[in-house]
Amino acid sequence: MAQTEPERQLIAFTLHGERYALPIAVVREIVRYTPPRATAAARGAILGLINLRDRVLPVADLSETLGHRLEVTPGTRILVIEVQAGTIGLIVDSVDGVRAIPERYIGPLPTAAGEVALGDEIAADGGDLIVLIDHERALGAILRPRPQRGRGGWRLSQRTPPAP
Repeated sequence: MAQTEPERQLIAFTLHGERYALPIAVVREIVRYTPPRATAAARGAILGLINLRDRVLPVADLSETLGHRLEVTPGTRILVIEVQAGTIGLIVDSVDGVRAIPERYIGPLPTAAGEVALGDEIAADGGDLIVLIDHERALGAILRPRPQRGRGGWRLSQRTPPAP
C-alpha cells in the first residue's frame, strides 16, 4: 500500500490582495461580516464586539498591521478562531476554502532579524504563495487572559448573579 505524503489542512483566505492561511483545527467557523459594536471595548487591533449566538466575541482587524485600511465588501467574512486566551473573530476580505498543502511545499518565511511577523512559514499552492499565520503570535497576544468561564467567549444568558 502506498504511503500518503504528510500534508496540512488549512483555511485559506485573502486579506488586502495577499493570501494567508490558518490551521483548520483552530478555525471554529466562518460567518458573514457583522459590524462590531461596543466599540468602547476597542483597543489596538480589536475593533469592538459582536454577539454571535449569545456569545460576546471580540473582533480583530489586521489591516493596520499590514499597512492598509479595512474595506468591507459583500465577500468580507469573520473567521472565528480559538487561541489559548479564548476565542476571537478575524476580519478577512474573502475565504478561499480548505487547502491540503503537502509538507514539502511549506518552508520558512524569510524575515529581517527582529521583525515581528504574523508567522514564520510560507506555502506554495500551485502558482500562489500563502503566508501561514501563527494564530497564537498574531492573535493570541491581542486578547488579555481572563478568568476561566469556559472556552469560546462569554454567554450572555449565563451571567454570574451578583453576590448577596
